[in-house]
Amino acid sequence: MLEIKNLHKSFQDTEVLKGIDFRVNKGEVIALLGSSGSGKTTLLRCISFLESADKGELIFDDFRKDITHIRKKEIRSLRMKMGFVFQGYHLFHNKTALQNVMEGLVTARKIPVSEAKKTAELMLDKVGMSDRSDYYPDQLSGGQQQRVAIARAIALSPEVILFDEPTSALDPELTNEVLQVMKMLANEGTTMIVVTHEMNFAREVADRIVFMENGVIVEEGGAKEFFTFPKIESTKRFLRRTLCDYEYSI
Repeated sequence: MLEIKNLHKSFQDTEVLKGIDFRVNKGEVIALLGSSGSGKTTLLRCISFLESADKGELIFDDFRKDITHIRKKEIRSLRMKMGFVFQGYHLFHNKTALQNVMEGLVTARKIPVSEAKKTAELMLDKVGMSDRSDYYPDQLSGGQQQRVAIARAIALSPEVILFDEPTSALDPELTNEVLQVMKMLANEGTTMIVVTHEMNFAREVADRIVFMENGVIVEEGGAKEFFTFPKIESTKRFLRRTLCDYEYSI
């Protein structure tokens, strides 16, 4: 479905991505794990063209091209297939929850306002926010704002949703609100790439774990295999550091 080959990205003299090969299949949930600075967020941002890669190839369904030669029109078309949920919500503070969800439908998809409103109401209900549809972001908790952001992403019916540490700014109770919505989407077969530090979510929900370190993918595999039979020492160190109940088999 979506594949990246030999992706490179540098910021000035620092190479952040060093030849990434990455693939997600339709209906698959991928958890991208790794320490801060390993390149996870940069990978998501290059896939979604929020950052320009220096080298690599992108394949999305039947579209295949050098990622550095993709035209603006093609980028717009590819972005229509992707949803992005940011760490910091990125809601319009002068618009209500309902208006935030409607915005992309009306401006990007050119859907009539009445139809966009119906879709937005359905999506807010789906994430448990229908009773807050007329609230502005400043009147919502962080978890509620993130659920509105997820409603905005799924309203566009994307083929894949990219999540960039969607719970990192939330306390445990609000984190659980957001993770329950994400679990619901996963159970519905939504294709998802999730950068996360929530190890239990990764272990329970992800189909496959991709572990990054210093700009490269050093290990990947099924969630059960990854957490129970890690192959390399850096993976074992990461899991010992992030999971207090961690025990692996050898």
